[in-house]
Amino acid sequence: MPWWGHSKEHGWVVLDRSLPTNAPGLKENLLFFRCRDSTTYVEKRKNWNPPLYSFAPNYIRDLGPDASADAAAALKVVQSQWPEYRRQIQQEHRATEERAETVRMESDKQEKAAAKEKKKQAALSRQ
Repeated sequence: MPWWGHSKEHGWVVLDRSLPTNAPGLKENLLFFRCRDSTTYVEKRKNWNPPLYSFAPNYIRDLGPDASADAAAALKVVQSQWPEYRRQIQQEHRATEERAETVRMESDKQEKAAAKEKKKQAALSRQ
């Protein structure tokens, strides 16, 4: 389920709540999608509060009449692109997870090699 909002810095943003990192109750950073340039970015969860971020309906409600009509129309446009945005967010998230797994595997491999070398050195020093 997407959370639509407006950021003073990023403009219209969406938070894909179906991603594990964006689940409620966690302490991890959030992965946002910036609509104006179709990019993802990471934000500290503690920053996801007004005035830095506003829930879209609240943002629109707090604008003047002309500005709120324009903002509501702009939000409808970006929301109509949600299926494409969601595919891109999911792809980028998968790629990030795969890179992290590769780093974890390489780290494990190095730790095992270091432990093996340490055992070897300990055996040699006992001789």
